[in-house]
Amino acid sequence: MRLGERMRTTNGSVFPGNQLPNTNAREQLARRMAAPLTHWWRLRSPHDLSMRDVRAIREALLETDLVRDCDWFRAVAGDAAAAIGIAIKGLKSHGMKDPVTDAIVSAVLCCAVEGNPGAKVVMISALWRRARIDPVCYGLRVRWLHAKF
Repeated sequence: MRLGERMRTTNGSVFPGNQLPNTNAREQLARRMAAPLTHWWRLRSPHDLSMRDVRAIREALLETDLVRDCDWFRAVAGDAAAAIGIAIKGLKSHGMKDPVTDAIVSAVLCCAVEGNPGAKVVMISALWRRARIDPVCYGLRVRWLHAKF
C-alpha cells in the first residue's frame, strides 16, 4: 500500500494503512453502542450524535420517573434553561454514579447537540467531574470543547 492510502473495514471505519483496530478497541466500541441511551453523554463523542439520537434519548427520558422536578418535562422537551437548572441542582445533590445524574445530563446533552451554548458548558463541566472516576470522559470533554454545532 502506498503512503497515505487508507483501508475501509467492514463496519465502514477508516484506519491508516493495513492497521485494524485491536480487539480491545472493538470491545469498547461494541460496549459504547450497546450502552443505555442515558449513558451516551459519557460514552459518545458530540460528533457521533445526530438529531435521531436526540429524539431517541428524549423518548427514553420521558419514560423515566427518576427525576422529581416540576420542570422536568420542559427540560426533556428541549427547554435548555430548565435542563441546565435541573442539572446544576442535580449535580450538586447527586453523585456522578447516580442514575439520576445520567438522566439530567442526558437532557442537557440533547440541548447541547441542538446548539445551545449554555448546555455545552454544562456538558463540559459534567464530563470534567466524571473524568475523575472515568478516564474516557477526559477525551470526551476535549471533544466537547472543540465541538461546533
